Amino acid sequence: MSGEIAFGLAISDNCACHPDKARRHCSIVAAGRSGSGKILVDLAPFYDHPRGAVKRAAGLYESHSPVAMALDPKSQAATLKKPLMEAGIIVAELLVEDVAVAHGEFLDLVDDGGLEHLNQAAMTAAVRAGQQRRLAGALAWERRVPVDQSPLEAATVAVWAFRRWEEMSQPGVYAV
Repeated sequence: MSGEIAFGLAISDNCACHPDKARRHCSIVAAGRSGSGKILVDLAPFYDHPRGAVKRAAGLYESHSPVAMALDPKSQAATLKKPLMEAGIIVAELLVEDVAVAHGEFLDLVDDGGLEHLNQAAMTAAVRAGQQRRLAGALAWERRVPVDQSPLEAATVAVWAFRRWEEMSQPGVYAV
């Protein structure tokens, strides 16, 4: 990944390794352009227990100066908002309609061959187990499946944040 990046954060709602226990995994996923021009998602920044997420996010924020650090405030990751802000990190929050748009755009990128990933085990497992649910007249990822969905949710949020930055950073005329 070269150039600008955005980070997405998500916390697990459920997973087979911790049945009926939410909040056992947290994912921070980076999204940016790869050398091929596709959007690349990378789980390498963080995949661990949520207690270490804010410290890791602060380090990533300082070392990478991301265009965004984003999360869904109506998900388990909402509990990260206040500590991230206290750490000096500006947090982009998706609205319900943004979550639906992020999901649709993510699927479109996959279908059009515009998305790359690094075959990381947790990400691949989340993608393979991914299911959809109704949200705001559209669809979003179902969080309650037997495989931790936080890598897929964080990737979707990161891609959304990166694409919004790309749109706003392009020169042009904007109607207000």
